[in-house]
Amino acid sequence: MPFLNRPHGYELIEEENCIQEVYSKNRNEVEFTIKGYKRSSKTQFYNIFSYLLLGIPHFIFSCFPKIKALRFSKCGLETAEIILATDNHGQSELIEVKTETISLLLNEPTNFRYFYYQYTKFIWQPNDGRFITVDELLSCSTVDELLENTYGLNEIGYKIRFEIYGPNKIEVEVKSYWTLFVEEVLNPFYAFQAFSVILWLIDDYVSYALCVIFLTIFSSITALIQTRKLSQALHDLVESSNCHSVSVFRKTQELQKDIVKMDPVDLVPGDLIVLPPANFILPCDAVLLTGQCIVNESVLTGESVPVTKTALHSGSELYDPETHKRHTLFAGTHMIQTRFYGGEHVLARVVRTGFSTTKGSLVKSIMFPTPVGLKFYKDSFKFVFVLFTVAVIGMAYCLYLYISRNADLKDIIVRTLDIVTIVVPPALPAAMTVGILYSQKRLKKIGIFCISPPRINVCGRVKIACFDKTGTLTDDGLDMSCVIPSKDQQFLDPVTEISELDINSEFVQAMATCHSLTRVDGELCGDPLDMSMFEFTQWELEEPGANENARYDMLAPTVVKPAKHSIETVTEPENFEIPYEIGILRQFPFSSTLQCMSVISKSLQKQCMVVFTKGAPEKVKGMCNAETLPHDYDVKLSMFTAKGYRVIAVAYKNLSGKFSWKDAQKVKRDFVERDLNFLGLLIMQNPLKVETAPVISTLQSANIRTVMITGDNILTAISVAYDCGMIRSHDEVFVLTASNDEVNTRFSLERTGLNVSSENFVINFDSSVSIAFSLIFLTPILQRNRSLKLLM
Repeated sequence: MPFLNRPHGYELIEEENCIQEVYSKNRNEVEFTIKGYKRSSKTQFYNIFSYLLLGIPHFIFSCFPKIKALRFSKCGLETAEIILATDNHGQSELIEVKTETISLLLNEPTNFRYFYYQYTKFIWQPNDGRFITVDELLSCSTVDELLENTYGLNEIGYKIRFEIYGPNKIEVEVKSYWTLFVEEVLNPFYAFQAFSVILWLIDDYVSYALCVIFLTIFSSITALIQTRKLSQALHDLVESSNCHSVSVFRKTQELQKDIVKMDPVDLVPGDLIVLPPANFILPCDAVLLTGQCIVNESVLTGESVPVTKTALHSGSELYDPETHKRHTLFAGTHMIQTRFYGGEHVLARVVRTGFSTTKGSLVKSIMFPTPVGLKFYKDSFKFVFVLFTVAVIGMAYCLYLYISRNADLKDIIVRTLDIVTIVVPPALPAAMTVGILYSQKRLKKIGIFCISPPRINVCGRVKIACFDKTGTLTDDGLDMSCVIPSKDQQFLDPVTEISELDINSEFVQAMATCHSLTRVDGELCGDPLDMSMFEFTQWELEEPGANENARYDMLAPTVVKPAKHSIETVTEPENFEIPYEIGILRQFPFSSTLQCMSVISKSLQKQCMVVFTKGAPEKVKGMCNAETLPHDYDVKLSMFTAKGYRVIAVAYKNLSGKFSWKDAQKVKRDFVERDLNFLGLLIMQNPLKVETAPVISTLQSANIRTVMITGDNILTAISVAYDCGMIRSHDEVFVLTASNDEVNTRFSLERTGLNVSSENFVINFDSSVSIAFSLIFLTPILQRNRSLKLLM
């Protein structure tokens, strides 16, 4: 089995090879550091010492893994029995290194040393002297290598991989009540509370001690029950998106392949799964090898628009799930339908399982969120420390008085220690727990679950609320308001009814063909924009073949035609009527980078093929011949976007009469999308949701600034911001352009000091340039952030 050597992802620090830095996959920064330890005589001494002191050292050190690691001896990672993992936020965890014997080849057993950190398995790589993730154990496959083996794994290969990768599970642990109770009482506050209660009982403060005991027990038990219920709810939510059976190919000794039904838990990377015709929840990340799949990825992206996944094309480059996203099926997504040649299997190869999948990464981000350094907690500890200092001074003074007055030893001890319980409130953690518990119940009523109750306090620190525009502030769907045709470099009057347009015009043909709609279970399915545009034409769409699952790579194209009551025909000299139908020969799907999509179509009434393109007006303008663009193009665009309309530009060009069907399948996209003739604009309306304005108003009344993040036209974004109350009508708006990417938006906002400002603003991402976006600020923000470009 080949191993992967990736020195750039892991760096060993020379200290007897006992420390290793693990770098993140996407960014050049340390994700966490591991140190090697092993048991020694110090461990035995600590155990004996802990038993003699009734477990008090274990109780104290359980909250401080770095201190607890002192009971072990440092050693090299190659012999380490214990790993101390410390992330870049300073949080540490002690993990035991386990060893298994696996037969990689017949009669050649190999010892594998590994450990789990935040559900990720790390295996010792003896060749390089470092721990690597289980996904990096096998060499990266090229695209051709993934396409070659269509027989699947044999039994021996499967067993080896299963022992290495383990079961394909994304399981949220639901801790027992006892575990939650132990974790709760290990808080130092509860230890101090127990000390205070014992002291009060000795001093005959029985009533007060019993009240504190009752309050503490009630708050703790109620909090434990609530936390466990929420953990169970998250567990059930993750389990609800799992499937129960999957078919895989198994290579037999006779070099044949059998289809085997198995539990998805038993899948391993390299398995060849047979996808069913429809309605299937993906149990893993897999790359599509044959056919097409229509999937709903809303569970990962929040977008409910179905996405078409195509088979991987031959190539020598290394396969990467992100680079080859259009060919990758992600775990947890709903596969609506598969399409391939009739009777043939749609195959996909498993590339990632368990918590290594995209769904697994999402669940891990919920279970192990980035710690929030609340000033509230820091100030709380400072406050308690100050109180404790005052208490120590008081204890010293009381000790002096009682000794000087020759008081009894019991009175001296009790009265002196009682000073601490007077100054430092023992019931503080119980009171805080009751408050958080009340907040949990209120959140649960509106469908918000929290498995880490202390994080509820974060809500009090929120100063900015960010919203996507389409589908969040506004409705998912789009309503066609009107179309504005263009002729002789002039815009014509807006048209609100399709009957007012010539049915044979290129403009109508463009609206009828330039989309990616398809039929699933007989119903049109696709992007809401495409749906609204096509429904406006009142045309019909027909796909070849009676069986939807067999509509793949067919010579007969998808056909669109006017409704029956408006069909026109052309009569040939031989009295043969040619129906008015247009075939869609090839689609160039919408690209967020190019901000447009195109199709090559052929009408039976024309000798040549025609290209139709639609997209962002700013992009389509650059693709069109200048002599076809109206002189007031920008003015008209600004007029509609400023009113909040979604504007789409449409263009076309006729291809050469010699341009064949074969040429259409091979032509490059850049050839298709240039030298176009402008046709007109589609004006669509994306109305606000009913609840948008009240929510924005509520946030503003709480002094929480509201932010809109969108890739739409900047004037459209401003208009929607005005409509929902994010920006007031009398505010003056400035547009600043700064270099950055969407991933670092939050850090950029913090750098500009926006967390202390009190105004609203809009962020607009220009998809054509992945590192560019615009910030719209009100005048006071602009005055305080004159160095914005330098900071970002």
